[in-house]
Amino acid sequence: MDKKALRAEIRCRKSQYPPEDLRPKSQTICEWILDDGVFWASHYILLYSPLPDEVDVTPLISAAFNAGKTVLLPVVNGDNLVLKRFAGFNYMSTGAYNILEPVGEIYPISEYHKIDLAVIPGMSFDAHRHRLGRGKGYYDRLLPHLTQAYKMGVCFDFQYLEEIPNEDWDVRMEEVVK
Repeated sequence: MDKKALRAEIRCRKSQYPPEDLRPKSQTICEWILDDGVFWASHYILLYSPLPDEVDVTPLISAAFNAGKTVLLPVVNGDNLVLKRFAGFNYMSTGAYNILEPVGEIYPISEYHKIDLAVIPGMSFDAHRHRLGRGKGYYDRLLPHLTQAYKMGVCFDFQYLEEIPNEDWDVRMEEVVK
């Protein structure tokens, strides 16, 4: 199955789950990550503001921020993602694709090497830790800059496949939590 067809298949699977069914799945994933030593050992953590059909990592944002960690969230800027420091939910505005994003300064790309942990969403992940995105290439352009980060993909169990199409330049995750 090609990437376009696979994205359509995953969208179809997602549509079968109302938000109230996804909430406990998100909670279980977040609890697993909070029990993982990698999360607590990290000082600079890249998370994301979830779309309604993505794993809701809001509890991770709160936990990291309340623990005094530097939390970075991606912001769509043209064809790329830039990162901004999370300063609290009161300092967020609605951006591209109706995604909540931090207001304030762009985190310098020269500092990306400080990121210890990157929690990455995807349309699908596979047993080889490959990621299939939504098709715009935002994370494909961001991930190569996260040279020191432990990359943790997150998805619902019905998004996890044995194998997905991948390219030589795709950046694999160190771990996928589902």
